[in-house]
Amino acid sequence: MDPSLALLIGAGILIIGFIADIVHEKFGIPDILALIFLGALFGPILHVLPREPLMSLAPYFAALTLAIVLFESGINFPLSRVFSETPRAILYAFLGVALSALFTVLIFTGIFSWSIIESALLGVMVGGTSSAVIIPMVSRMKISSFAKNMLSIESVITDGIVIVIVMLLLRVIILPESAVAPEMISREIVGALVISGIIGVASAFFISKLLLYIRERPYGDVLILGLVILIYAASEQVGGSGALTTFLLGITLRNIALFSSWKTAFRRVSKAPSVSLEERSEDTLPSLRWYSKKFYAQLSFLMRTYFFAFLGMIFYVPDAAAFIMGLLLTVVLIFARVFSTIVSCVKATISRIDEFSMIFLCGRGLAAAVLASVLATYNLAFAELVEQLATQVIIYTSIISAVTAYAIGSPRFRKIFS
Repeated sequence: MDPSLALLIGAGILIIGFIADIVHEKFGIPDILALIFLGALFGPILHVLPREPLMSLAPYFAALTLAIVLFESGINFPLSRVFSETPRAILYAFLGVALSALFTVLIFTGIFSWSIIESALLGVMVGGTSSAVIIPMVSRMKISSFAKNMLSIESVITDGIVIVIVMLLLRVIILPESAVAPEMISREIVGALVISGIIGVASAFFISKLLLYIRERPYGDVLILGLVILIYAASEQVGGSGALTTFLLGITLRNIALFSSWKTAFRRVSKAPSVSLEERSEDTLPSLRWYSKKFYAQLSFLMRTYFFAFLGMIFYVPDAAAFIMGLLLTVVLIFARVFSTIVSCVKATISRIDEFSMIFLCGRGLAAAVLASVLATYNLAFAELVEQLATQVIIYTSIISAVTAYAIGSPRFRKIFS
């Protein structure tokens, strides 16, 4: 391909991605749809970009996107606010993913003869809503603060839940059949969780101390970016989950000040001798400043924009069987949300329109897209079909969410629920 043409396509995707993001904020139309369609225009529609060379880049592009986007999600994850204000949303998130996996297993093993673990992998992969789709929508909708908090926090938490569980299930799938026993599975999962937790938290403390020396350096944020990618890769190499590690790294770095307050409280409780002003300043663990967070937000936007366009480029029009499977999977996910919403809202006073919004604001996004591409790394036979199903679910649920947001804003529609 002519380099100038490649630059034109790249620049066009970035500019349209920015415009689509503004349209998303103003009118609630998901930018994901525009980006996937744009990628499909240059890929399977006009055949400007051949699919096969792009497929070879998918595992690397997906891993890089995963590391950057999860770290950026982590550094904007207010742990104290989530656990103090909306613990119910945490139940909502876990229950939604669990029921999505359960119903997918029941349908796909019974109708399409998939194995239990393959069905569970697919169900978990598309089981969580996307914060990039949900949060901008609910911020402009006329629903209660309870519903907004439930939907927003669920979308943030499920990104991490889905990625971690899928990566752990993949570790189980690639084990030799002779090694797949309950104790082996539990050992693999617990081992990956422990390794990821230790590396993620320890790395956050190291980077926090490093910030004291590089905070004023002009390229300090670039160094942190390099360390994030290094930590992701190192965790994968030693048996951890790179996705979970970078997410925990971001969360710990975002909430690092809590550790300082806990240390101070412990000193007071233990009646330890008072410390000097210099020692107190050393106890204060620095976190990222606002301009650093802005840098990572822009970098995350850049990666998300190109990744969804990339997803459209490698997409192909599904045959009738895959199309039916995609529609059925979407119905199954909506059905799971009905149950998770009912259970999570027990003893909560919510309106019918809040309940409707919590069920049908179901947009999937980056986590499902990235994980579908990551499957190519493992050379699994069903990877290509899963990728197509995940892309269909992203498109269908984004359309459902956009229509729901528009309908709830309509006085005529609200009158039906009054």
